[in-house]
Parts: sequence; C-alpha cells; structure tokens
Amino acid sequence: MNKILGTALSIGVLGLSACTGQSNFNEAEIKADIIQILDEQDRAWNAGDIDGFMAYYLASEDLRFASGGKIKRGWQETIDGYKIRYPDKETMGKLDFKNLEVKVLSADYAQVFGRWYLTRKHDKPGGLFTLLLNKQNGEWVIVSDHTSSDDSTDPVITDPANIDKNYPPTTVELDFISGGSALNGHLYLADGVGPHPTVIMLHGFPGYEKNLDIAQAARRAGFNVLFFHYRGAWGSEGNFSLGNVIEDAQAAAEFLRKPDSAVKYRIDPEHISFIGHSMGGFAALAAGAKDKQISCVVGLSPADYGIRGSMFEGESAAKARAGFARYVDGEHLLGRGPLKGITGKRMIAEIADNMEAFSVSKQAEEFAGRNVFLLAAKGDTVLPPDIYHAALVGAFEQVDDVNLSHKILEGDHSYSWTRTELTGEVVKWLGANCR
Repeated sequence: MNKILGTALSIGVLGLSACTGQSNFNEAEIKADIIQILDEQDRAWNAGDIDGFMAYYLASEDLRFASGGKIKRGWQETIDGYKIRYPDKETMGKLDFKNLEVKVLSADYAQVFGRWYLTRKHDKPGGLFTLLLNKQNGEWVIVSDHTSSDDSTDPVITDPANIDKNYPPTTVELDFISGGSALNGHLYLADGVGPHPTVIMLHGFPGYEKNLDIAQAARRAGFNVLFFHYRGAWGSEGNFSLGNVIEDAQAAAEFLRKPDSAVKYRIDPEHISFIGHSMGGFAALAAGAKDKQISCVVGLSPADYGIRGSMFEGESAAKARAGFARYVDGEHLLGRGPLKGITGKRMIAEIADNMEAFSVSKQAEEFAGRNVFLLAAKGDTVLPPDIYHAALVGAFEQVDDVNLSHKILEGDHSYSWTRTELTGEVVKWLGANCR
C-alpha cells in the first residue's frame, strides 16, 4: 500500500487474541471501521494529501514500515520518505485498493491484506500490502505496514507488458552540431506517443563505461534517453577538451529542445535531465549549472576538476601528474585510443587554467529549486568518496532550496558488482522527481 516500492516480506501476527484476553467484540463493526479508514486514505492520496494519508498511521517511533527489502522506523521517517518519492500530485497518481481482506484478530488488533494500484501518465505500478492495526484510545491506527511491488511493473528487471503499435520503443541513430562539429549519438525512444521526459547520458573519461544498462531501464520507465560522444571522442568530429565536454552537453540539451526535435522524437522539452558518470558527472553538474532549464541532474561518482587540479599543484604532485598524463596519452594501449586532439600535458594545463570554473562543488547554489542526486561507490579508488563525494554533498547541503538526494553504494568506480542496485536507485529517483 504505502511507499509503494520494492519487494517485501509478509507480516505474520500470531496469538494476539490470546494476549488481549478479550473474546467479545463486533467483528462486522470492526471490519467496517477499517474499510472506512482505507477509503479515507485512498481519498487523501488522490487529493495529493500525504499528510492526510499518514494521519491513520501510529504517530510515534514504534511505527514499522517495510518495503523494498528495507525497514523504516517511526512516523516521521515514513512520511519524509513519501514526500521525497512523491513530490507532487502527478507523481502520486490515482490510488486504488483491491481484493481487501480484513482479518479481525481481537477487539484491539486487526490485519488487512490487499492489492494496490497506481494509475499515472507513464506507468501503472501495483503490488501487495499487509497492514497490522491496533485500537488505541478508541481509534484504529496502522502500527505496521509491509508493501511489495509486482516484479512485472519494475522497469529495471522487466520488459513492458504492452507496446503502443503506433509509437513503439525504438532506437534512432543521429548526430547534432556542437561548436561546428558533428557529434555521433543515438536516441532511445520510449513507448507511446508522449511527449516523454528525456535524459541525456554523459559518459566518463574516455568513455569505456557507457552506462547503457541504466539508459535502457530508464526507457522502460517512460524516459527517452540520448547518448552521444563528445567532440574528438569515439569518432565524433572536432578535438577533445574538458571545456568542449561542457559545451557539448549544453548543445545536446539545445538540440532536444528544438521544436522539430521535440515533435520528431516525442520529447517533453520542459523535462530534460542529465545523468553523468565520472567526468560525465562533472559535465552534468558544470553544464547544469549554466542551463537552468535542466530539471534534474544525476552524478554517478562525479569528478570535480577543481579538487583534481589542486592535487596536481606543486613538485610533490609530479608523480600524480605523470601518471594522469600517461593514462590520457593511452600508453597502456596498442593504439592512440578513442580521443583526438588531446594530450595528458594539455589536459593538465587546461585543468590548471580553469580551476575555479571546473570546481563544480562551488556551483551548488546554481541548482536552487532543482533536483540533484549524487551517488558514490565505497571501493572507488579513482575518485575516492571521502574526498569527492563528501565535498559535493557538503556543498549542496548548504543550499536550502536544492532537492538533494545522495547515497553511497558498494562497488568500484564503475559499480561493477552493484549495477542492478545502481540502476534501480537512479530509475526510481528519476520517476519520482523528473517527469
């Protein structure tokens, strides 16, 4: 029922009737009272009133809420989770309870089994719920809630059940212009006529990890996804530089907003988001700071080249500079590698010359009124979270108006053994904040 997420376990309640010592009660009356509570919760939810919906939960730290394999303790933590996941009426959708089964355990305890369904513009999730209610001070309150989602509605692990024959999902090969150069890319189009919220996927340096598993899941969740290569990368025209990477991300957003692109590709130009990994996370934040029309930014272990540049300063950092330069120059490869127009020495110089502009942690205030999700991996030795993630989170937490979420997962820099968890976190957050 509630949090409407994830896989859950069932709640077993045994021996409550014996514990109360009461056997005389009106079972039909109790069932009617509890059905009325569920009806009132349903009406509150469909009015966009999360506070009204939560009014029937135990307002104390003793409330237990289980969903998605996780347990929340307490009323405040539960309502806070709702408001993050369902920030507006559109995201909340229309709630329906079905197949309700009320089991009266005693004069003071009852259990409810049922199914929930949400009808929203882009999806219709559903699942099971189990509630335990207790009568306190003459009023029935929910003291435990265990909710699960049907696997068939999870875009991370399940293909869509139905396809719009006139507007099916498809992949479009394309290019667009940035700085006079043609950038190679493709667009994953979501199912249905749309218009669809659209994500721009920004890869890291030099781009071996493309995160297209996240892109495909986002498409199944109703998002278009544009993936492309920056200037001088992987066959795109022009020369590679960090400054060009930022401009290329901006050009991608401008391309999607063009009226002919919006019509042709079924794009909602008011809901365009960046997802970037590593250097791509840097690009997402740096370009997002400049482009206030970007509604959401997701940074997967984002780099901050202001911090990186400070690590390259001075004679003591000569070894670090040399190692970085060797990697940029592709000395570990047989050929030159996937980038054109850049050398390690030139990239270090660009970072040194643009330390302030490339310090994305100093641009947090530019995201006031927008949505930001920062993720990191515990085992990341490329961009250690205690340095980069901590600095970014700290900077964004100083800006009151940013809708900030942040999380640290297990894994290395590419989240090599937590890809499904990573994809689930990103797609869930997109669905809640970026439609």
